[in-house]
Amino acid sequence: MLQFCVAMSDVVSASYDCHNDPVTSDLERQAILSEDLSAAFRFSAPPIVDAFDFARRGQVLKGAFSVHRLDRLLEGLPEQPVAELTVLDGPPTVPGIVRYVIEGRRTKDDLSELVVEIQANLVLECQRCLGALILPVNRQTVFQLVRRESDLDDEEIEEDDFGQPEKIVGSPKFNLCDLVEDELILDVPYVPRHDVCPETVDLDAQAEEEAGRDEPLSPFAVLSQLKTKGQ
Repeated sequence: MLQFCVAMSDVVSASYDCHNDPVTSDLERQAILSEDLSAAFRFSAPPIVDAFDFARRGQVLKGAFSVHRLDRLLEGLPEQPVAELTVLDGPPTVPGIVRYVIEGRRTKDDLSELVVEIQANLVLECQRCLGALILPVNRQTVFQLVRRESDLDDEEIEEDDFGQPEKIVGSPKFNLCDLVEDELILDVPYVPRHDVCPETVDLDAQAEEEAGRDEPLSPFAVLSQLKTKGQ
């Protein structure tokens, strides 16, 4: 199994998982969660949050985690490399890491929104040459939080609606990691293919090399040379 050493910009201690602690009260959990979300960078998957409170507070989550946390995404993909989280100065440049920035905000119309930015490199299999293909993911989506499924848009999206935030149902126990995984799944093409397969490039180079070699003269070229000498 391949291993990569990946660098990440801000070193952060492991966050406390208050959701799995039965002793933690609701008020204590809110206090701990608010403190965790103020961290500069997290080496963990996005947590479960109160989506509307997250937006109301204008909180921001930044972090990175292993792609191996995303079982649904991995179901249809080749084996992904294992990446070691250390220190990074920018987006991940090798497969195995998912970097995210999730921002909550309220609009001037008093609507709750989540802005989700994801960066990753996924290993896919080219369906033309069956070789490895690296898919860079750099995706940003704006979601509008609604209270009920009946508030979702059931009608077909009109041309004027393109570019508008996508509506999703928020909740007091909203799984941000699932949202990140959904966005990555949407970015994977149904039939992944290289623009130009590496084998095709090698064959083209070989053909050009062979074309550049001295080719035998055609009979007509030989006859023309003989006529020239006889004159």
